[in-house]
Amino acid sequence: MKKYLLVGFVLFSNCAFALLEDEEARKKINEMQSQLNNIEKSLEFKINQKFSINLSKYNSKLNELLDSVAKLTGDVEVLQHRIKNSEERHKVLYQELNERILKLELALEEKIRNVSDQGPVENIKQKINSKVQPEVQPEVQPEVQSEVQSKIIPQTDDPVIENGDIPPLVDENIELDAYAEADALIRSTKYKEAFKAFDKFITSYPNSNLLSDAKYKLGYSQFALKNYNAAIKTYTKLIKIHSDSPIIPEAIYGIANCEIQLTRITKAKKTLRGLIKNYPQAEIIEKAKKRLKALESIKL
Repeated sequence: MKKYLLVGFVLFSNCAFALLEDEEARKKINEMQSQLNNIEKSLEFKINQKFSINLSKYNSKLNELLDSVAKLTGDVEVLQHRIKNSEERHKVLYQELNERILKLELALEEKIRNVSDQGPVENIKQKINSKVQPEVQPEVQPEVQSEVQSKIIPQTDDPVIENGDIPPLVDENIELDAYAEADALIRSTKYKEAFKAFDKFITSYPNSNLLSDAKYKLGYSQFALKNYNAAIKTYTKLIKIHSDSPIIPEAIYGIANCEIQLTRITKAKKTLRGLIKNYPQAEIIEKAKKRLKALESIKL
């Protein structure tokens, strides 16, 4: 009996020892699994961090490329419209010049008919030739000269066409109508058509008193069409060329709005501060102050 009890005790001890070994092994496995999980999390964090940095860098470069493409697209579009409007302007000028030549030809024919009605054409030609060719008749008598002049240039009630009486190529009413049509398009939010109309006006009437206003509204049309870089370029040229124009504060405010759309907040703040400082009496100043206050509330 004792022998059996001894064998049972030995077996029980072996089982208990096996159980203890299994528990230690399980703990070690859990520790190793925990370490593996920590390593995996650390690697995942580092990979995500590096990927995020690279993604931000690539996004920044992509935005720069997109801005460059947008600027080039705006410039190409402006150049295409200017070429087209220049061709149209040349056609208009040629047509107006042709009309002026026709008027002069008609007036000349009218004068010739008046001369032919007052005397034989052959006698007038002989008297003209005697005046033009002095070697045939060395001297022309004053009375003959006055007679020829009276026949060549008859005294009539018709006004004589002088250089100063020739109508100008550009009619002021046509100019005002062209500006009004372009302005009506921009008021109707037809910005693409308004851009074409103002660009044509600037090309057709380079000496107009409304030129600075037309350039400002050209820039506004570009802003409305989201060509922000092209609009900044238009506003900047306007400020440089028409520095005394009362529309300058509006143009500077337009530049600030373009910079905001391009997320150039620091530049927009600087532009608005310069506007408020240099043009404190302008009507746009109240809007500029509100816009600057809103930008300063943004924490970058």
